[in-house]
Amino acid sequence: MHKRLSLLAIVTLLLITLLVSGCFSNSLFAPKPYKETQFLMDTIIEITAYGPGAEEAVKAAFIEFQRLHTLTNNFDDNSQLSRINQMAGKSKVAVDPDLVYIIMFSQQVSDKLGDSFDITIGPLTKLWGIGHKGEYVPSQAEIDNVLPLVNYHLIEVDTAANTIYLPKIGMALDLGGIAKGYATDKAIEILRSRGITSALVNAGGDVRVIGNKPDGKPWRIGVQDPRHSDGISAKLALTEWDTMETSGDYQRFFMKDDIRYSHILNPRTGWQPREVASVTMVTNSSTYGDILSKPIFVLGVQKGLEVLKQFPDTEAIIITIDGKTIVTPGLEGKIELSSDS
Repeated sequence: MHKRLSLLAIVTLLLITLLVSGCFSNSLFAPKPYKETQFLMDTIIEITAYGPGAEEAVKAAFIEFQRLHTLTNNFDDNSQLSRINQMAGKSKVAVDPDLVYIIMFSQQVSDKLGDSFDITIGPLTKLWGIGHKGEYVPSQAEIDNVLPLVNYHLIEVDTAANTIYLPKIGMALDLGGIAKGYATDKAIEILRSRGITSALVNAGGDVRVIGNKPDGKPWRIGVQDPRHSDGISAKLALTEWDTMETSGDYQRFFMKDDIRYSHILNPRTGWQPREVASVTMVTNSSTYGDILSKPIFVLGVQKGLEVLKQFPDTEAIIITIDGKTIVTPGLEGKIELSSDS
């Protein structure tokens, strides 16, 4: 009897100690994270989710990333996107409904962006070959030769038959400015459908979250300094928004004769814009975020910000080539800028 009482006293004392120290609540009952990383869509994608079923939910989200990667991969001759490009000027191509949606959505948003975003930019991106041709800089004559092929208005979409047709030989779609954002949104949908209430998806600059961190605090995301890889130009707590998408001239580029040539091209001139170094969109949709960073690069800060006024609840953090940081009015007082900005 005395042994049982002694054992009970020891257990009680241990429980009290754990509760007082916080170990009981913070360690024993804290949601366990599941994190997985894969290389898809030409970037590193990392998904972290918390709670019961996190592992299964993350794996399901990656299956969706893989499916959309397979549809939209320009570097796979067997992808549906490559098939559309191969049949340009020849015949319509039947494709997955998701691909039809992405293309139509791109066209609709492009109509509002003053020709600063164009998914038929494929001939230009192939000509430049940033990341694939070394330090190759095409001539003006080469650029002028392909510019007539860049015109998203020419894309023919049949929603009844789910077909896409590019009417000119040599036309080519490049969905690098939307596919990753769209896939991120679809992955978030899957995580939510599996009951996940706390998660973060980081798709190479496209960050979207679900809820708060397990401790109840909001997710806090940093914006990389475009000229110093280990520096942070700004930090923002995602309370009113759940998405931060950054595009920058430092992500894929080469230097030649002290000139930076990035993967971001003006679809109307065929050359790199020279005013902006990075744009971070703050919104509630990775698809919109992925697209809307481009007009600020192409049109410049002033015209780009005017264009963004068409999209409510969408804010931007812009860092110019000369290091100036500009934030839209909705972020004022909510963002922490580095002392050098």
